[in-house]
This record gives sequence, structure tokens and C-alpha cells, in this order.
Amino acid sequence: MAKKNKNKDENLFKAILVTHTIIFLHLAIIFGLVLMVIFFRSVTQHFLWILLGATVLFIVSAFIIIRRIKSQGNKMLRDIEKSSGYPGKGVEVSFLRGLVSLKFGQPAGLKLIENQPPEGKLQLEDPETVRIRELTELVRIYEKKLITVEEYNRLKNQIMKS
Repeated sequence: MAKKNKNKDENLFKAILVTHTIIFLHLAIIFGLVLMVIFFRSVTQHFLWILLGATVLFIVSAFIIIRRIKSQGNKMLRDIEKSSGYPGKGVEVSFLRGLVSLKFGQPAGLKLIENQPPEGKLQLEDPETVRIRELTELVRIYEKKLITVEEYNRLKNQIMKS
């Protein structure tokens, strides 16, 4: 009988603990919502100050970066030009995937294409090899379902005729 009362007491304690945990979590959620309302109200009321602060922070950062580039930039460029990987070559720095690029140390007589093969060693590709490569690419495109069966057949016939 004592064991049964002890078991009831443990179950009652666990039930009360779970209930208190649920109430605590509800209070935490309500407190979080109140904080969010206060935060977003303050953000909307002070949006102009926040925008002004972000702008000042951006301008100060740009000033610091430009000052550092001016003080250390020439030394860094000379070090890059003197390194073993760039003897007599220029350095190009690209930003935004090539939208903006800067070229430093370009020699006046720089060739546009440096790795051209000698004139006497140019080789043409065999027409059969070209056809096999084009058919292989066509099959790959068709398997990825990028073209329809009709387009596949039409392009295959064009490749076979050429």
C-alpha cells in the first residue's frame, strides 16, 4: 500500500512539474512577443536615426579602408610584382565577378594571347571526331530532358548530314 501511495506521489509530482514547465514556456513566449513589439515599434519610430547611423558607419569604414590602401597599397603591389609568380607580368584585380577590374604593372608590349602554339603545329580535328563529340553532347542534353524527342531527332539528322 505504501508503494502505491509513493507511486501516486511521484506521478502527481511529475504532472505538476510538467504543468509548471508548460506555464513557464507560455510566459516566455508572451515575454518574447512583448519584446518583439517593443523592438519593432522602436525600429519604426527611429528608422531615420538607424539609417543615418548606418550611413555614417559605411562612410567611416570606407574612409579607413581608403586610407589603409593608400598607406600600404603601393608596398603590397610592389611585393606582388616582385614575387616569383609574376616576374615581368601585370596583376589584375577583379571585383563583383569582373564588373570592375583594375590592372597594375602591365608591360607596354603585352600580348593578348600568350599561349599561342607555333604557326607550324596547328592541327585540324577529324570531321568524324567532331561528329561523335556533337552527338555525345546531344545525347547528354536529351538525357537531362532539356530537349524533346522531336528536337533530338531533328538535330541528330542535321549532325549526321554534315
